This record gives sequence, C-alpha cells and structure tokens, in this order.
Amino acid sequence: MILGLIGVFVLLPRWQERRQNQPPSGGEVQDIAPSPEVPTPATQDMPPIVDSNLSEPSPPPPPTHSTSPAPVRPRNTPLRQPSEADRQYVDAMSRGLVALDNRQWLAAQDAFALASRLRSDAPEVADGLARARAGQRRDSVAKNLIRAREFEQSEAWREAEKTYSAILTIDPESAPPLDGRKRTETRAALDEKVEFHLANSGRLSTAAVFDDAASCLEEALETVPSGPRLESQIARLEVLLENVSTPVTVVLESDAQTEIMVYRVGRLGTFTRRELHLKPGAYTVVGSRSGYRDVRLQLVVTPGTPPKPLVIRCTDSL
Repeated sequence: MILGLIGVFVLLPRWQERRQNQPPSGGEVQDIAPSPEVPTPATQDMPPIVDSNLSEPSPPPPPTHSTSPAPVRPRNTPLRQPSEADRQYVDAMSRGLVALDNRQWLAAQDAFALASRLRSDAPEVADGLARARAGQRRDSVAKNLIRAREFEQSEAWREAEKTYSAILTIDPESAPPLDGRKRTETRAALDEKVEFHLANSGRLSTAAVFDDAASCLEEALETVPSGPRLESQIARLEVLLENVSTPVTVVLESDAQTEIMVYRVGRLGTFTRRELHLKPGAYTVVGSRSGYRDVRLQLVVTPGTPPKPLVIRCTDSL
C-alpha cells in the first residue's frame, strides 16, 4: 500500500500535465494509453520508488466507546459564609491593631490574646502580640529611666539604684541602666557610711572608727558631682571630726587613797583632783583600794562641752 501511494505522488502530476496538452476528441475516451515518455511500471520487474522525504502516516486514533459528554465544572466556587468565630477574630485583630497605633500596649495584648484563642496558629496574631509586648517594654524602660534620673538629681541614691536594677530585669543588656546602677551603688554606699558616722559620733573616739570616718570624708570631698545633700554631709562630718579630735578638759576627784585607772589612758595613781584632756568619747574609770570593793564608772566626753567633775572613791569595805 505504501509503495502504491509513493507511485501515485510521483506519477500523478506528470499524467495531469499530459492530459491538459491532449486535443479533445468527439467521443468519450475509454482508455488512456500510457505515454511513451512515462513507461508504465511493471508490478513484478520494476523496483519500488521510495521517497525519503515522506514518512509513514500516523495510524488513526482508536474509536471511543463512550458517547456521554465530559462533566462541566462551575467557573467560580461559591464563597463560604463567615462564621461567628470568624467575625470575632476579625474584630479582635482590628481592635489590637488600633491599640498598637495608639500605643495602648495592654489593650493590644488583650485583643491579640482573644484572637489567639480563636486562631492559635495564625502568624499575624503572634506578630501582634510580639509588637505589643515590645512596645510595653520600651515604654517601661523609658519611664523608669526618667524616674531613676530624678532620684539621682535629688541625691536619693538607693532609690535610683533600685530603679536601675528594675530596668535591667526588663532589658538586661541596656547600657544606660548598667552604667546608672554602678554609679548609684557607689554613691549610695558613701551616703550611708557618712550618715552612719554622723549619727554615731560617740564611736569616733575609737581610733579605727575615727580613721574610717576620715576616709569617708576624703572620698566625699573627691566625689563629683557633689550636690546639696553631699555638701551638707561633708560640712557636718568635718565639724564632727574636728570636734572629736579636739581634747576636752575633764576633772577627776578622789580621796588620795583610791588608785585610779582610766582605760585607753592609763594608771593615774592616787590624788584628790586631777585634770585630763581627753578626746570626745566614752571612757571607763576604775578605782581600787585594798580592803574595799572596786568602783567602776563610765565617763562620757562630748565634743566642746566639758563634763561635770567625776568623783571616784572606794567606800565599801570587804
């Protein structure tokens, strides 16, 4: 069949050309003689003519047995009607976003928390909560920084230190509260030491306590900035240390038979009257006499004010 088709395609054009050039006859042509120029191919002896440009025709598609038409799908799927939970979610998210714009961080967190209960896996809910909490932290840090600096200006050092510490619980890596806490801790410690010495001047008669108070005074003088409170503390401590270091005249009276000893001063022996120049402070005076009970008295020397004469006699016999 293929060879026959090839012969048709090759010979048919030539046959049509010869037919057009043949003169018409009076009757119907029954037979057409083959042209001498185009010999009739022999079916047995002549080899088939093959055109390499022609390809084998594709077989026809197999017949389909189903005659029913394919189902037609609707072009637009009907939208699902929003439920009550959907409306509540949209309302909660809207209120949360408005609260964010107005910097109402707690109200925003409440709204986003409600939205989270309705759709816990929605990424926009987590983002809204994160933004609300971050805004609340920023505002809290800013407000506490203002309070801490106000405490510093009023020289309320311990309150300032506590406020800076509270800020660091919110933002541990923030530099301003870290520096502020270190600065106010030092000032608070100095303030408390100075106040302690001012309130316990009687202890300054002890050499170690006096030296500690003198060191506090030196530190206070070198501290900047100063401020009215520190300047007042420095002035009072200077006066106190000067008075404590200035001896006060003290008179002791006895019966010339009682041995007198003053702790931190020494043994004075027997006498009827004796003046001592003692620095302010508390002193213990002991009188002893053979055959009599010892006497122990307390002598308190205050700055700038001489005490009354102290009488020491042993009068209780054993």
